[in-house]
Amino acid sequence: MFIKSFLLLLAFNYLSAEPEPSQRIVGGGPIDIEEAPWQVSLQLNGKHSCGGSIYSKDIIITAAHCRFVISTGQQIEAEDFTIRVGSTITFSEGTIVKVAAIKSHESFKLGPNSNDIAVMRLAEPLEFSKDVQPIPLAKYNPMPGSFAWTTGWGATLIHPHGPVYLQGVCVRIQRPEMCRYDMVHDMTEDLICAGEDGGGACGGDSGGPLVVDRKLVGVVSGGPSDCLSSTRYISVPYMHNWILNAVKSI
Repeated sequence: MFIKSFLLLLAFNYLSAEPEPSQRIVGGGPIDIEEAPWQVSLQLNGKHSCGGSIYSKDIIITAAHCRFVISTGQQIEAEDFTIRVGSTITFSEGTIVKVAAIKSHESFKLGPNSNDIAVMRLAEPLEFSKDVQPIPLAKYNPMPGSFAWTTGWGATLIHPHGPVYLQGVCVRIQRPEMCRYDMVHDMTEDLICAGEDGGGACGGDSGGPLVVDRKLVGVVSGGPSDCLSSTRYISVPYMHNWILNAVKSI
């Protein structure tokens, strides 16, 4: 069974793990990387920071806020990141690849979570295998009431500092108003709301995938600080053209 996990900060949190304690995926369970071979671990100083998805042999899709230290607003440079691919655990196995360049959405700003998407170009191409595979982009948002999968190494109720093994969970797509946690962060067209009480993404899951029919429909962005209700994902269908243009330009 897939593990529910969402990244959450304070009243509203980005779901990334800074170079500080990581946060979590909630309500799910451990899975093998073969079940989500597009999943990668974005790492700083050898430690898991965010999730991401393999788009091609040298492109990773993640959240724009993952390149910032949230507490200070400091931007992290591409050469400070590495990507671990093909491993169920974050600290060994698989392959480590350096990041050559990052392009974030031009309209992204820390604070509001709209336009929270980025692409990374790897310093060398990946070798595809049963554990390392790209995921195609979805063209349409899932309907409220339908189900999707989300995966990651974010915090869990059992492992508040992040689990050893990759987690996954099935989440229900919700109506947009279910992700209006406060009066500050409104739902915008580029957002998908998914998850419910007891299951979803949490800190450390930022940038990771929301998947329907083995297609990438969303990128984990943020949610409430308790990680026990719906999470906000950036809509890949909405960002489809931006992603393709960013890949060409980076």
